[in-house]
Amino acid sequence: MMRGATIDPPTRPKIDEGRAQSGHNWRGDWIVNSRDRWRNLKIIRNRHHVRESVITPGKLTFHLITVYMGAPSRQQSLLSGRNYNILQTAGSVAVIPAATALRSWYDEVEQDDVYLHLEPGFVKSVAAGADLDPDRIEIVPTLESRSPAIESLARMAFDELQRGDAVATNLYADSLANLLAVQLIREYSSARQPPARRYVNGLTNKKLALVLDLIESDLSEDLSLKVLAAAAGLSEYHFLRMFKQSTGLTPHQYVIGQRIERAKELLRKGDMTITEIAYLLGFSTPAHFTHHFRRKTGLTPRDFC
Repeated sequence: MMRGATIDPPTRPKIDEGRAQSGHNWRGDWIVNSRDRWRNLKIIRNRHHVRESVITPGKLTFHLITVYMGAPSRQQSLLSGRNYNILQTAGSVAVIPAATALRSWYDEVEQDDVYLHLEPGFVKSVAAGADLDPDRIEIVPTLESRSPAIESLARMAFDELQRGDAVATNLYADSLANLLAVQLIREYSSARQPPARRYVNGLTNKKLALVLDLIESDLSEDLSLKVLAAAAGLSEYHFLRMFKQSTGLTPHQYVIGQRIERAKELLRKGDMTITEIAYLLGFSTPAHFTHHFRRKTGLTPRDFC
């Protein structure tokens, strides 16, 4: 069943059908667009003035999650033959499943949205990894809701993309994508329940050692969550949780910590410049290296020397 408040059919502005069918009738600028940079998650943030938007039947190939970031704005939408009148406020979350048709009209307020795209196949794989039957899970369309978890994940994804830091980018993005898919299943699907099975003891010593050795041997590489999970013989969903139970850290946090420890060793030796160390350890710029080093140690690399 559709979630969201319904009203009588609204009075809608006249629409140029040709322009509407192309997607949007708006003017504005992309702030951030991940394009194909991340494997399982695409994120776009856009501020724009929009009067109407149309998603035609079958055209949406991914699950679309939007998190509204702007000033209060009135939206009228037509979905599955029903009309909805929605007041968007900062933090409002909407979920549009793949293949869903939607038509919306907006007031003159500037729209500020974060769009998150998840492939249906990826969401199914996360469901299967959480011991749920992916073929029995249906994402429920929702035009207005609140989800502190999804809002937080959207902001984290936006901040990471805006930073442009190459450090553990794939690993971090994969972790965010998995967490986002889990929240989508928990809050916006026909399942709406926690995973059936929970692991309480973390990784075995053998599996943990295997994963840590892999990280250590490829410390300068942008390791993906998929590679680490495969090394442990687990789904990405279970690997994330078991790794944190074993180490107290997410894989991304652990990798950053190990890179900083390696950086300390290299700085003490004094054979390499800060710039050389930054690039050797996979940081995108010396400034990004300094940012993470200071967060971990309270000192800049130069002060540490």
